[in-house]
Amino acid sequence: MQEKKITSSSTTQKIGFASGDRVKDHNGKEQWGGSGWARLGQYIGRLDDIVVAGTLVWHEDHFYIKEADDTLVDVSIVVLQRLMHANLADHIYKARAYGQIVINDLDDWYWGLSPSNDAFKSSHPKTNPNENVNHYKGVIGASDLVIVSTSYLRDRIKSWVTCPIVVLKNTIDVDRFTPLEHTAEVPRIGWVGSTSHRSGDLELMRGVIPQLVRSGDFTFQHSGHSAHSPAVHKLFKLTEDEVFTVPLVESTLYPSSLTMNIGIAPLSDTPFNHAKSDIKLLEYSSSGIPWIGSPRTAYRELKEEWGIGRLAKNGQQWLKHFNELKDPEVRALEGTALREKAWTRDISIGAHALQQVLNDISIGC
Repeated sequence: MQEKKITSSSTTQKIGFASGDRVKDHNGKEQWGGSGWARLGQYIGRLDDIVVAGTLVWHEDHFYIKEADDTLVDVSIVVLQRLMHANLADHIYKARAYGQIVINDLDDWYWGLSPSNDAFKSSHPKTNPNENVNHYKGVIGASDLVIVSTSYLRDRIKSWVTCPIVVLKNTIDVDRFTPLEHTAEVPRIGWVGSTSHRSGDLELMRGVIPQLVRSGDFTFQHSGHSAHSPAVHKLFKLTEDEVFTVPLVESTLYPSSLTMNIGIAPLSDTPFNHAKSDIKLLEYSSSGIPWIGSPRTAYRELKEEWGIGRLAKNGQQWLKHFNELKDPEVRALEGTALREKAWTRDISIGAHALQQVLNDISIGC
């Protein structure tokens, strides 16, 4: 085996990104998962510091980042996400004693997962003793700093996290999304995401979507379809040909999935969903797509902040919004207004905020 190279630190600050939300595609190439991309991946190349992304490796007395070619890169700050390994907390304390700064990014309330969500089993101590939420709690608590995506997450962890907690809301590269042109054709309602990591969310629409599709007034689209996950047409009790599907794509190609005329974001009333950010609504908005969501914390706050957008707490309210959005002029006006608001959460703002956090902690925050 070829000996691994180790690069030493220079006067330029190096930041290491290590996320558990990185997956291998059909070619065996590692890709960012949705959360990994939104919280870390998309900021690479947008920060003042040199950023290295890869696998977290312990070498002698602190962490290194292993790149695809097995090069070990020495970094002064590591930003971890969704790493729940046993003994990782102990290594974090040792790395901090060495002088390395360790930041953890938290964007989901894993301790409130529904058993119907695939992540529940993969992160539960009984089914995954080596990587689970019990270890994750120790990992988070061992940090120099914790970054969270919502105020809800900050409030949930502050009783057992003694280091500073900073809320950095999700942002989005608005320029990557193409505004949809709304025509007079039959509008397509759509949802984008993986059905395997839900908590009974789409089931909230069982009494609404079939009714609208079979009326002939709307069609339905699922973007993010995978043969390995439950089919949306089965969740809605529709036939396969009554749902138009767009295959799951890697995060860098994600904007191409948003081609529906009306975006929906149903979320069941669970602790996990109350911690969710508003990123799906930002994605719809950046694409000029009017959206309707459940009245969960982040969705409600975004509607109140922007003064635009739609929320529905029952079937009657969902139907009312859909009927209003049948009009292409209404959709066009609303979509344009939402995209304009999306610039207030553009990636440039997120990159500046993240860089400021890195600057502050590197000088002894």
